[in-house]
Amino acid sequence: MPSENTEQGAHGRFGYVSAYDAKRHMARIKFPDKGDLISAWLPVAVSNSKKNRDEAHLDIGEHVYCNMMGNGLEMGVVLCSLYDDTNKPPAGDADIRKTTYDDGTEIIYDRKNHKMQINCVGDIEIHADGNIKFTATRIDLN
Repeated sequence: MPSENTEQGAHGRFGYVSAYDAKRHMARIKFPDKGDLISAWLPVAVSNSKKNRDEAHLDIGEHVYCNMMGNGLEMGVVLCSLYDDTNKPPAGDADIRKTTYDDGTEIIYDRKNHKMQINCVGDIEIHADGNIKFTATRIDLN
């Protein structure tokens, strides 16, 4: 994929994660369009980082899009990861939101059929400082 390149200011560039620091939420990116040169440590954008905070991490080799400053690889931010021919969306359906984890755990919501499904490989823990209320037409326990 081509880069949106300018000599000054910000420009977009596609690349692949070559190193990742989970504690700092920063990544180094390998850019094929720059002869596989590797960026400095770049911050990874998140949805929220103050009162509400989100944490999702990148994997080595993950396809990403970066906004770079100037014409070098020292300053920029990793904006998002991308699906491509190798890594396809887990559902591929506009009505389904699905998170799939490496161990096989899945969280799926089908907005068309109003159904949520959680398939967890391990235990599920729910902690509440207040009450927990279950309301349903029917509850099956196995």
